[in-house]
Amino acid sequence: MSVEMTLSRETLCFERLALAREEQVSVEGEATLPGSMRDAVTVLSVQAQAYLEDARATAGSMTLRGHVSFQALYTQGDLTRIRAMETTCDFEHSIDAPELQPDMRVNASVAVQETEGTAASGRMTLRALLDLQIEAFETTRQALVTDAAGDADALRTRMQRVAFCRTAPLGEEKTLVREEFDLPARLEVGDVLSATGEAAVAELTGGAGRIGVSGTVEVRVLHRPQEAGNPLVMTSHELPFELSIDTQIPDGAQIHAQAEAIDVMADSMADDKRRTLRVEAEVRVRLSGCVQEEKELLEDLYSVSGDALIPQKERFDVHAFEESSDVRESIRLPIALAKDAPPIGTALAAFAQPTITAATPAGKRLDAEGVMAVTLIYLPMDSDIPMAIHTREPFAMTFPIETTEDAQVQARVIEATPGPATSDRAEVRCVVSLHMVKHGVRPTAAIVDVEQRPAARQERGFVLVWPAKGETRWQTAKRLRVAEEELHPAGKGAVLAFRR
Repeated sequence: MSVEMTLSRETLCFERLALAREEQVSVEGEATLPGSMRDAVTVLSVQAQAYLEDARATAGSMTLRGHVSFQALYTQGDLTRIRAMETTCDFEHSIDAPELQPDMRVNASVAVQETEGTAASGRMTLRALLDLQIEAFETTRQALVTDAAGDADALRTRMQRVAFCRTAPLGEEKTLVREEFDLPARLEVGDVLSATGEAAVAELTGGAGRIGVSGTVEVRVLHRPQEAGNPLVMTSHELPFELSIDTQIPDGAQIHAQAEAIDVMADSMADDKRRTLRVEAEVRVRLSGCVQEEKELLEDLYSVSGDALIPQKERFDVHAFEESSDVRESIRLPIALAKDAPPIGTALAAFAQPTITAATPAGKRLDAEGVMAVTLIYLPMDSDIPMAIHTREPFAMTFPIETTEDAQVQARVIEATPGPATSDRAEVRCVVSLHMVKHGVRPTAAIVDVEQRPAARQERGFVLVWPAKGETRWQTAKRLRVAEEELHPAGKGAVLAFRR
């Protein structure tokens, strides 16, 4: 006997995670050194910043394009004088994956893990190891059964609430910020060697077609000295930035903004009384919006009389939510000299690049472990020729952030400062910024149709059963084709049911 039943259907639009991958890419660049090719060259430090310009999926593959800005400190000829060299290299990386399609949304980020440089025959070769984290999301439209209505005495239904999230780019904009700073006379600094910066968003304002973004750029500047003495002076400065992005924001969307200082320049001018530092930074801000909604769907059903109802289910990895946040913590790393290294006289500057190897959520914090590539530039005792130490130090840090096991994290060092030093060891204080992206991907079994089949004949009356381990009351009632309220405990794990 067929069961009188009406199915309600709705076509839902949601995202599913199609690809999540982390890859390492090596990027090499080369630059010509000024001066004679016969001059001895010592590379003291190589730092780099990486930026993505485009990440796009095609059928079966993905292409990522960006550039790496290198900054190198070195000595050439006069070994007491530190020089600086900067160059930018474009890179392109392809990923082959059969699940990729042209209309997929790509979320990608890049961070520099290691750098190195060598010089020979008047040229400097630079190398950066990049960490690429890539995700691709497919937008799916699927007709699902949202409810079933019929004979209240025969039909039993169970509902589920499912959260859906759809994220879309809302636009990007660039702005150029300039600021002047008075440099204290006691620093006795001369010309600028190099400048780098990290941008961070502080506040989002506005609405109704326009979003205002404000934040700061933390700039680190390396200077030559005015006169003989320490060959390197470092100063830190903060530049505020503001910009607006014209965009239409979907109702109820959560807005995320990410800022990058993609180019930083600095120079200084002196008069009789003071020296003024001029800093210029180009900041890029990208906006995205995540729209969340909940739907009530039919999770399961059965009949207690008449034909058996067989739900036809499909499983989907539904993108339920997306969150991102940035936090900072500091750490002090002890740096020991090799036995044959000249003893430390004066610590001049430090640089660091982190690689996260493990991230473990622990309540409202995240325990991170990794390796820090550290460079310390110093003057040896009784010498005016700068030396450099390059070392890889393990580290463990705790960040005040709540996340999950599958969250993506990348770390950057905002500031590295040499601390107290003895002849054979020094300390480097690092301020580490951690960027976290957390996606809620929920495996969901949804009903796309319901089939009716003749049911096997069952005896009426009392039935005594022992449910299998882990079987729920709903599953037991469905298997016996009785209402849940007809199940009664009978002791020692048994259940007594009455079939009408």
